[in-house]
Amino acid sequence: KKDKNLNIVLYISLILILSSINNYNYRNVFIINDIKVNGFSDEKNKIIKDDVQTIFGENIFFLGKINLKKFINRNDTKEFIVKKIYPNKILINFTPAKPICIIENKNNKIVLGDNGKILDVEINENNFPIVIGSKNISHILEVVNLLKSSKFEYDSIKNIIFFKSGRFDITLKNELLIRFPINYSKEIIGYGSDLLNNKKFANSKTIDLRINNRIIKYE
Repeated sequence: KKDKNLNIVLYISLILILSSINNYNYRNVFIINDIKVNGFSDEKNKIIKDDVQTIFGENIFFLGKINLKKFINRNDTKEFIVKKIYPNKILINFTPAKPICIIENKNNKIVLGDNGKILDVEINENNFPIVIGSKNISHILEVVNLLKSSKFEYDSIKNIIFFKSGRFDITLKNELLIRFPINYSKEIIGYGSDLLNNKKFANSKTIDLRINNRIIKYE
């Protein structure tokens, strides 16, 4: 009851304040007249800012996703956050998508970003694994995320090789081949990375984990 009475007092006070402003349209206070864009290069930030000029003059309280839907499906963006700074400023912070691998399809190579989309960027191919044997973006992204979250040094992976059965192998830059089973998991991938620190496998050229509870190595 005390809270209710306090709210009523606040509402009445606000009405009195607004009604006492002579010849001033208080609604204009909340009209967007300033937009800041961060996350990309200065040049790209400016292009995006120019592209969003349509929200100038909009009421900040009614700004929603529909006004910014053009940014939702940007290939170069992993995520973006829109912050309303009252009374009339909008801040848009972008998190750029980062390359995670190169998908090789016959003679064509495309760069996959960590947002699961194809990126139009130039990269050094030696810095990213090359994916062979699959064009299934969701499957590739799943495996890449498992590898990146494991103890493997992701930068040490040269190739990720997919097979029709759904399983995959990886080749490291030192030419070591690790073969994973169809029913791979985070635990099995982690186990494979642990073997790299085992002296028994120091001279191995292939570590085969396809058979349950067995490790086959070739030197």
